[in-house]
Amino acid sequence: MKIPFFQFAVGLIVAAFANAQSVEEHLLHATLPSATPAATEETVYRFNNLDDRGFNRVVQKITVPTLTVYRPANPAPGAPAMVVCPGGGYTYIAIDREGHALGRYFSARGMTVAVLKYRLPAAEAAAAGLPLPQQDALAAVAWLRGRAGEWGLNPRKIGILGASAGGHLAGSTASYGEAAAGTRPDFTVLLYPVVLMEGPNVHAGSRQRLLGTAPTPARLAEFSLERRARAGLPPHFLVHARDDKGVPPANSEALAEALRREGVPAELLLVATGGHGFGLGRDAESGRWPAVFETWLAQLR
Repeated sequence: MKIPFFQFAVGLIVAAFANAQSVEEHLLHATLPSATPAATEETVYRFNNLDDRGFNRVVQKITVPTLTVYRPANPAPGAPAMVVCPGGGYTYIAIDREGHALGRYFSARGMTVAVLKYRLPAAEAAAAGLPLPQQDALAAVAWLRGRAGEWGLNPRKIGILGASAGGHLAGSTASYGEAAAGTRPDFTVLLYPVVLMEGPNVHAGSRQRLLGTAPTPARLAEFSLERRARAGLPPHFLVHARDDKGVPPANSEALAEALRREGVPAELLLVATGGHGFGLGRDAESGRWPAVFETWLAQLR
């Protein structure tokens, strides 16, 4: 499938967060042809369970996807960078807990992080073509790679991270990405990801939002990450809690097994507790993953 390549507007908003510089970049996409102004007005609301800065906003009705870029105050030359795709079941985007919190955390440790606020799937386009979130994530990887020379990044360590349905988005970006177009990530990090599109462990809400109420067998196969595993995909680092009731750990286990069969490096960290949606960590056990990931990333060649 040919991947559309999008243009991005650069340097629109600059704000300081602790030791990182935050720059919001607006991507240049048209609104959906069938949308009305009332239907496309972006909405933001908050959950009661707050993140580490007192916010846990979620976003819906996104028509203009953006990247919020967190850059270290004193970046090391050749440091890695990654796009972050928050989750939300392809219904909304948990922009704080699974987005900005990770941007602040990893930029404070020397990594450039671009938090993607992507368009949500359009119901009228569910039956065919590349969904809007996947279009935006592929474009975001290419955009970040294009900044490597300017920002002193390692162009061979431009990755993608996603959580929950954002993990499905990140995993499908790894699958659809093309090296020649700059859209293929060099590493993939999946937190409690949606992987399966069929069977008892499927997250039915994510599947319906992405593919509609009656997807064809071919469409299910196209977006089942474990069925798209093949040689040449980037190394994967997966994290899942054994007590996750929202997206069972069988999702990560199936993908890790499929990748390893194809010779793709796949590290699976199963933690005992944390449930679903723990972001940087809900307890000491689920909070182990960032340090393990940083060690894994440092060993990649």
